[in-house]
Amino acid sequence: MLRPIRKRKPDGKSYFRREKVEAEIQALVGISVAELERRAGLWQVSDPGFVSPEALLYFVRNAAAGAHREKLTEKLLVRVARRVPLVSDSGGNTDSLTRMNIREDVCDHFVDLLLSDRKQYDDRLDYYEVNFNSAVAADRSDANARHWKHENRTTEIETEDGEVSAQVESTVGDYDPFDADELDKKDYRLLLDEAIDSLPEFQRRIVVMLRQDIPIESNDPSVESISKVLGKSEKTIRTHRDKAFVSLKLRLERKGKM
Repeated sequence: MLRPIRKRKPDGKSYFRREKVEAEIQALVGISVAELERRAGLWQVSDPGFVSPEALLYFVRNAAAGAHREKLTEKLLVRVARRVPLVSDSGGNTDSLTRMNIREDVCDHFVDLLLSDRKQYDDRLDYYEVNFNSAVAADRSDANARHWKHENRTTEIETEDGEVSAQVESTVGDYDPFDADELDKKDYRLLLDEAIDSLPEFQRRIVVMLRQDIPIESNDPSVESISKVLGKSEKTIRTHRDKAFVSLKLRLERKGKM
């Protein structure tokens, strides 16, 4: 007997899994743990033995704690990630940063639901057993609305000629990602490291050197400077520093660390 889902519609009627999914789960109950894990790793519907995400979620929710459940969970999270568009722009601009945040938001939300369900049955997961792709699409739509609304309230990092806008310079102000009080907090340091690693390589190198207290420019030829090391003008370094700081500020704000 399969465990029924408990979620109810506004009119009080219960949600039900599709008959096809119910039959699929019944058939999968009889296979070995190793075979289920193998088949859970298939992600194309046309693959022989493909397990639907609805059925996979059923087994994740009902498996005993342990390695088997964790393996199934890992494969399920891959399904969630595949339903959210990849960040195709590697330039590190505001557009790609926002898309990255949307992707993380959807995945994080699903993980939160799984963890909540493990503590106590959470009927918010039930709809994913009814129509997984539709549920993830709804999450993606919500995340899109939130993040693009936020993005539209912020200024563009660059002007049309590639310079940092005056508004962004004002927004960055005296923002310092290396504030000593914040760096004393382990979770902040971990999030900052992660945010720095997500920057475009040129900006990442600038930020890493700033963190090492290397000056942007120096009149002393014996002093190593960022401008000298990277072979770029002081103005170029400062422009990309400001772009990097805007990206760091937005990312850390989203993580609730500012």
